Amino acid sequence: MHYSEGRLGRVFVLTIDDGEDFLAVTHEFIRNKAVQTGTILFLGALRQGRMVTGPEELVIPPEPHNVMFEGGWEMVGLGTIYPGDAGPAIHYHASVGRAGHALTGCLREKAVTYIVAEAVVLEFTGLDIRRQPDEKTGVSLPVHTKADDSSRQSTTPGIDAPPQGSAPGEKEPKKEEDMPGGLAEIIRDLTRRPRT
Repeated sequence: MHYSEGRLGRVFVLTIDDGEDFLAVTHEFIRNKAVQTGTILFLGALRQGRMVTGPEELVIPPEPHNVMFEGGWEMVGLGTIYPGDAGPAIHYHASVGRAGHALTGCLREKAVTYIVAEAVVLEFTGLDIRRQPDEKTGVSLPVHTKADDSSRQSTTPGIDAPPQGSAPGEKEPKKEEDMPGGLAEIIRDLTRRPRT
């Protein structure tokens, strides 16, 4: 674990209109206001969008599983804002739902507003964090760049250590591959993209 401590700066409240691309509008606003680090909280509805709902397979580096949706989906989400190589790097995560169906994941490329979307941008000051490509995972991750006491790695004993086994008389915890199929397995099978 790494952490940095900062303070709350400016607060902006945005209304994104019907037909506007929520991602493009908020990104442009954050760039124009020169928000370096912060968070964005948002809600509303989307006509259509594209979302990464996890990896195709549980491997590193991952291959994203992309889902397109359209038809007026309710939305709630949040994002982080850090400087990136090409300006503000905003990582948007949301849950969208329509008629008993729901998706959760990373909004990417396009998210067209239906009627209205509302967003609150909270700027943070005093932080030195950048989003940079990570060689191992193949994705861009936040990197705390201050070389002082405001960025530390966890030194709590046992945090990164694997479990040391069960106490006498306790059953061994079941491994994921030993557990019977259920709703999660059905959903994985239904949403898996066919291989070509």
